[in-house]
Amino acid sequence: MQNPAPVLLLMRGRASPLSSVAWYHENYMVATKHLSVHTAATSALMLFAVLSAIVLLLAPPSDAAQEFVPTCYDDGFSCPGGCDAHVVFDPGHNGTLYAYSPKSTRENPAPCENGKQCTVCFSEEDTDCITAIYRGAGPPPQRFDFTPAFYEEICSAETLPGPLRTKCREMDEQIKTLNTKLNCILNPVHPKCKKIMDEAKARKQADEKLYRECMTLGEKKFNEKYRDRPALQRTFDCGYEKNGTGRNSRGLTWRRLLPAACREGSYVGKNGFDCCSADPFSAACFPEECGMYFQER
Repeated sequence: MQNPAPVLLLMRGRASPLSSVAWYHENYMVATKHLSVHTAATSALMLFAVLSAIVLLLAPPSDAAQEFVPTCYDDGFSCPGGCDAHVVFDPGHNGTLYAYSPKSTRENPAPCENGKQCTVCFSEEDTDCITAIYRGAGPPPQRFDFTPAFYEEICSAETLPGPLRTKCREMDEQIKTLNTKLNCILNPVHPKCKKIMDEAKARKQADEKLYRECMTLGEKKFNEKYRDRPALQRTFDCGYEKNGTGRNSRGLTWRRLLPAACREGSYVGKNGFDCCSADPFSAACFPEECGMYFQER
């Protein structure tokens, strides 16, 4: 009998987290192709083996274990709840064992409601769960995006989920580093800061007129008015550029947060991801984004 390795490979594939129709179809085609090359003398035995493998493959696979990472965000006026202590995450996770209403259980999870407490879990371990106010949709899958206010609230706790404990430790080290530097937002006329802050203030002031106009007209009418000037069009409560100009060395692009979207006393970071304030705890959330506002003494 010919080597049955392809069937064994298909059975190993049962552990794959893929569960789409395309994946089943691909494995079905591999199985049937493998079947066709056998001789008539072994066809009956191989038919039984291959069809058994197909039955196993077509059974609904169990949910693959997931692990989540804690991240941080502050996009100024676009940040819901006044950027209070809260979490946002991909809607696909809501109502799963990784994000559910505390009124329900992990075994029978109910979706979290906007503005109410939500239990989020970084892994399948119950010790990796924490409760926070839920403020809606946010980053790509497998990330929990918390505000600086949330980290400031919980990082002194003795007991935290592992990923949050690591994140808080990293932020603590960042705060120690930032405290050794010159805080330009607090010292805007210092010789090492004046040019940086003058430019940041000028960008914000120039953008405020457009921001207010967009908020008054509404995004749709505003963008229609500037349909021949796409660089001025805005989205996400007028806080972001509609046509993304952010691009990194890997070719990834994004919509930049615009200067006027940042609250009083805060300024957009160098890549247009978040707002940066004078608070070292907040800046520690975004060391690369906000580093420009903390200069060596």
